[in-house]
Amino acid sequence: MTPVKSRFEPLFQAILSLFILSSCQWSPLPGDPPSLPAPPVENQNPAPPAQPPSLPESLSCESPDPEFQCLALKIVSYENPEAPTVLQKLEADLLVEQINAVWKPCKIGFQLEQYQSINPLTLGLEYNPEWRSQASQVRATFSDNQTLLIVATGKLTSSTIAVTQMPGVAPFGVLVEDSFAKNSLTVGHELGHYMGLYHFRNTTNLMNPYIGDSTKNLTSNQCGIARSTNQREWTQMMR
Repeated sequence: MTPVKSRFEPLFQAILSLFILSSCQWSPLPGDPPSLPAPPVENQNPAPPAQPPSLPESLSCESPDPEFQCLALKIVSYENPEAPTVLQKLEADLLVEQINAVWKPCKIGFQLEQYQSINPLTLGLEYNPEWRSQASQVRATFSDNQTLLIVATGKLTSSTIAVTQMPGVAPFGVLVEDSFAKNSLTVGHELGHYMGLYHFRNTTNLMNPYIGDSTKNLTSNQCGIARSTNQREWTQMMR
């Protein structure tokens, strides 16, 4: 249903901007996003730290530039007996390369240190999770304190294509559904939430609530917020 605009909409949008909106939609056309609640969160302890494996130089984002921030990623891809793995390893490598091109102006990059292809049913998880009630369970299953987490799932509920827990309350992580798990702008947008960025209503900005083919720009202020969040929240993920 298309929302009906009224003279009260500016006030409503001002109030709405005070809340965390980390669930995202895809649209090639500009427009105001629907009102969606923030995902449920639970205060859970992360898994014990693990030593990050060494990477081939071609897959590492470490840089001699002292201002460059390189963060480690873990990608978990759901398996479905009736379909291919949502995100295969070579596809995950390409995805990270494309995300790095988007975040390069901020001097931020990512390297894939862990990749897992998992049948979620063996862990008591659903292939098509109900994100409002199950996102925290998915994050708690796979998150650790050494990597930023991306979980490529089956279909998420409603019109949501991806959802991310903002910094502040664990467990953390991105959930992105199968149709958009290979899309660098969708996943790059979700990593923006991971790094403390809220939705930004500009039709060419990466953090626009509606993610489309042209939403790829970042402002200097957004870069500053992301870099500051990384230094404050994700020092163990930095390489």
